[in-house]
Amino acid sequence: MRIYDKEVHEQIFRKNVLYQNIEKNIAKSVGSTTKYLSVHYGRNTGSAAMGETDSLPTAGFQQYLQGSVGMKYNFHQLSITDVALTASRRSKEFLVDVLESEYQGAKDDMKRQISRQFWGIGTGEICKVNGDPGAGTTLNLDTPMCGKNPTDYLEVNNVIRTGSTASTIATISGITDGDTVTLSAAVAAIADNDAVYIAQSATQSNKDQEIMGLKGLIDDGTNVDTLEGFARTTYFWWQSYIDDSSSSRALTDSLMHTTFLEAMRKGEIGYILTSYDVYKAYGLLLTPDRRYTNSDNPLKGGFVGLVFNDKPIVADYDCPFDEMYFMDNSVLSVEDLADMSFLQEDGAILDRSSTTPAWNATLKYYANLAIKAPNKCSALRDVV
Repeated sequence: MRIYDKEVHEQIFRKNVLYQNIEKNIAKSVGSTTKYLSVHYGRNTGSAAMGETDSLPTAGFQQYLQGSVGMKYNFHQLSITDVALTASRRSKEFLVDVLESEYQGAKDDMKRQISRQFWGIGTGEICKVNGDPGAGTTLNLDTPMCGKNPTDYLEVNNVIRTGSTASTIATISGITDGDTVTLSAAVAAIADNDAVYIAQSATQSNKDQEIMGLKGLIDDGTNVDTLEGFARTTYFWWQSYIDDSSSSRALTDSLMHTTFLEAMRKGEIGYILTSYDVYKAYGLLLTPDRRYTNSDNPLKGGFVGLVFNDKPIVADYDCPFDEMYFMDNSVLSVEDLADMSFLQEDGAILDRSSTTPAWNATLKYYANLAIKAPNKCSALRDVV
């Protein structure tokens, strides 16, 4: 006789701090798939201090530009056999309602991918290959785009594509640890320092299809030169202050103060986001006089942060492991066409397969992350 525990105990990470703490839809929609932000970047130059009979200055005007935020399209597909669907509704031996479990699971899984994308640069890169695997099936990984462990964003049976054009295909058959996966078969074309992308199939990948994340929005042009239609090399005011280094360095109070004050010159820091590693490093700096934010922490996500200049420092699981972001939250927004939902224009979420006794459903989310004043935020990189 089997006695089932009615509660399902989750082993899957669900906290997404950044995803839960950004405003929505501050841009204007002027088209079916693009939103626009008006940017005021220049003052009226028609002023002068002059003599009594001098000529008046040439008339000037306020200077504006319009940035564009294109939508990115995320989908999540699920399939349920009719046998499982029927049995879960009628048999007490099933642990969960299959339909409800798959619906909610798809939403959680998509949010997890969206949260990862919120920290990237829109290219879809997960990490890089560490060393040439040769004829072997063990693939070592390093240089994660976000988070600390590359395999936090990969699953067994994921199809991945590698290389500068994402043309080399492999399938993950096992995950050994945080930076090692096993492939179902050796792939000779994989080489050291190849970028790794998630693929939908043997012919498609996420390359250059993902949401623009913080590493591109809060940047000086190192990661993303042209953002929302503005080239940062041309429009210097579209750059964030970035303190980076060619090698890792220890986190110091001085580095944090400099980066903080650069953002405060034009913005108003609401909070500071960082990784768990840098969060711990900052906490150790304050061992003699550590203070924590009070119970009125303004951030969602169940985290309590340390404080720096009376601003909460909060650890985000997906933040790049050696970076710290000083956020003016008034300039960032999630721009979407609608809330995350299932395709159901015909009135039905489930669509019967034409070849097997199964039901399919597709979850969709059309959105992008936007910023209207990068110079009001700053970032500290390459710190441990």
